[in-house]
Amino acid sequence: MKKTVSLSYKVLAIMLLVIIFVCSLVVSLLLYQAANQEQQLNQAILSRDVTRYHQLSTLLNERLSVWVEGLKYINDSPASNTQELVETFRRAEDFLLLQWDVNNLWVLNSQQQLVYQQGEFLPDDVLAMVAETLSEARPIAGVHCHVMCEQIVSIPVMINRQTTNVVVMSTSLQELLALLSEATQGASQSDLVLVKHSRGATAQSDRYFINSMVSEKQERFMRDILAAIPPSASKTTLITNGYEVNVKGKAYLITLLPLYQHQSNGHYLMFTHDIDERKRAYKSQNRIIFFGGVGLVLTFVLCMFVLLRRYAQKLSVLSNMLPLLAQKRFEEFKLQQKRSFTRKKWLLDELDTLGEAAVELSDKLESLDQQMAANTAKLEKMAMFDSLTGLPNRNMMTFQINKQLAALHRQNAGMALLFIDLDNFKKVNDSHGHHFGDEVVKLAGERLSSVIRENDLIARFGGDEFVILVTGLDKIEQVNIVAEKLIEVFVEPMVISEQTFYISISIGVAYTTTSKTRALELMRQADTAMYEAKLERGSSYRFFNPSMNQKIVKQVELESEARIALKEQQFFIALQPQIELATKRLTGFEALLRWNHPVRGLVPPGDFLPLLENTSMMSELDFWVMERSIELLSRLEKNGYRNVKIAINLSAAQFANSALQPYLMELIDLHKVDPHNIELELTETVLVADIERAVEVIQQIRALGCKIAVDDFGTGYSSLSYLKMIPSDIIKIDRSFIAGMLETESDRNIVSSTISMVRSMGLEIVAEGIEQPEQLFQLANMSCQYGQGYYISKPIEETALWEVLQTKVYMGRWQL
Repeated sequence: MKKTVSLSYKVLAIMLLVIIFVCSLVVSLLLYQAANQEQQLNQAILSRDVTRYHQLSTLLNERLSVWVEGLKYINDSPASNTQELVETFRRAEDFLLLQWDVNNLWVLNSQQQLVYQQGEFLPDDVLAMVAETLSEARPIAGVHCHVMCEQIVSIPVMINRQTTNVVVMSTSLQELLALLSEATQGASQSDLVLVKHSRGATAQSDRYFINSMVSEKQERFMRDILAAIPPSASKTTLITNGYEVNVKGKAYLITLLPLYQHQSNGHYLMFTHDIDERKRAYKSQNRIIFFGGVGLVLTFVLCMFVLLRRYAQKLSVLSNMLPLLAQKRFEEFKLQQKRSFTRKKWLLDELDTLGEAAVELSDKLESLDQQMAANTAKLEKMAMFDSLTGLPNRNMMTFQINKQLAALHRQNAGMALLFIDLDNFKKVNDSHGHHFGDEVVKLAGERLSSVIRENDLIARFGGDEFVILVTGLDKIEQVNIVAEKLIEVFVEPMVISEQTFYISISIGVAYTTTSKTRALELMRQADTAMYEAKLERGSSYRFFNPSMNQKIVKQVELESEARIALKEQQFFIALQPQIELATKRLTGFEALLRWNHPVRGLVPPGDFLPLLENTSMMSELDFWVMERSIELLSRLEKNGYRNVKIAINLSAAQFANSALQPYLMELIDLHKVDPHNIELELTETVLVADIERAVEVIQQIRALGCKIAVDDFGTGYSSLSYLKMIPSDIIKIDRSFIAGMLETESDRNIVSSTISMVRSMGLEIVAEGIEQPEQLFQLANMSCQYGQGYYISKPIEETALWEVLQTKVYMGRWQL
């Protein structure tokens, strides 16, 4: 038998190399981490020095700025011209010198001309600070260094709210150095001194020289520090990272802080920090890391040598047993394991445990095929069914549609695909969170499933979209019955965790009797029809017809043109006056969006608003109308119409947008308008879709001071219960009731009772669509407060507003 090196020694040699590599790597990383930590500590010291300098410098400069700001309160009246300002500062010279250590004082006018000087001549480079102060209208601070360094602060002073002068003061750095020295010494063993860099110096000791007053002892120490800085330590290094030097056997960290915005000026604050104790601890830590790594390697080698000799024989036996396991000779494998591995508990080792684990593995392999079959079936179910509702998903529905289409040529029947979308579902997620949204989707799936037949199929496509496949239809009219049942099942509101949701659905229907139809085409047609149904504002269904494709193309084109129109300012606001019926006093305007197309001319709102309503463009238009209306309100208030309000219509998308309240508050602050003159109009449909969310948003808006009006009252879900729940201020009677009140007694009674009911609740009432003088007369007799309509005035283009106001308004009253 050929003699070979034992496996245990081979493993020992390999593991020895591995552990040496690992330990070397670990030691290197630890040493690198320690070095990096040292660097971070140095950077922290440097950052702390810079922060303290800037904090104290800013404090001293702001002290002067605050004093100058307080000049207006010193005298009985503020300075009205430059001469009075100069006199004020001339009287304050002694105070500034004694109290604030002000050495020099200069006053310059808005043309940067020196009008007053106390002390030395104004340096040329300070004029840049004066120009910046005039440009930015705020104090500018800096340091000016010539022979000695001084703090300079340039402060703007407004005279008569029109003319800006600039006051420039210079103070010594001694107070700043004293405060900074006190703060630095209190935090650690450190010192600081003002130094200047000499460019032409040849000797190392002459590169930097002390430029401030210090004690003799401190001067000797600082000279030793400066002499210890090597030529390799550049000025940039000293500023950005600092440099460690050794003086008399002790370690110090040296950092430079430029006193001037340009480092080339050569004046710096030099901080000297005693880091000797930390450096000694750092070197001691490195020694421990190195010798610890060496000891770990030796200990590991010894342990491996002892252990691997015992494992060599068992490893050989186990290597011969494993092929039996691969060949599925499980009984023979178990027999070998019993003969070769010990059963005495006190002698058990890892290899014995490995042998037992291998036996357990052989038992599990026998049942693996059965488990794989079960898992395969489970995965197939996950791929074909929705996890939230348990309904089939898109994959399953697509498969079933293709299957039913293929069978159509054998059947004398038709099939229909119903694409269903929950209306206003996004508001549920936005208002109450995705948990409630999931619960709504689950409950919707249950309601839809309860209506369809057993041989029909329902699937969830994702989000709030469901698809129902109805087969075996003799005629297309049968789909109407199914669609109406589906809509009816959503009449009852959903109650989830004491929250009530009024959810309606929109259904798009695609019908076919030919097997040549493709599944994707059928789904696209149903989806298109569903969006047509959404234009009916919920609880409706539409069958697909080819003209819908043309409408979609038209909608896309219209949205594109609307974006261009908004950019090119083709949209404008028309204002319809609202008056007090009893006195004819002008009380406000309703802002109406209009579009003046360069080719089509004036586009009727009914032609573009319904098409844009469900697009992202509508939200942009809504906020544009709000911004433009509040801007017009600001102009009205500035022109004397302070008690005239602007009524702005809110769409459902804008009302649900979380940016509404902060954007409205921003516009009010920007244009400085009275929020009580802003009226936001909401339709009943928008309000009752989610009562609790609507009340929350309305309370936020009313907290700003704005008023809330319920528009088109009487056409939706109007009832006393809704009026009691919704914190509104104004109710607007829909024009349909006003139009019929002269001819129809029922409409007249509805208008009269509505006015009485609203007035009794303490709310204001506005009648829309007044087109005849008799209507205005009757409404006034019914105690209706306000009204608007073509009889009073047609909507007025914003460009013609001021001309109309001059001719139609006299003593605040609208002339009919």
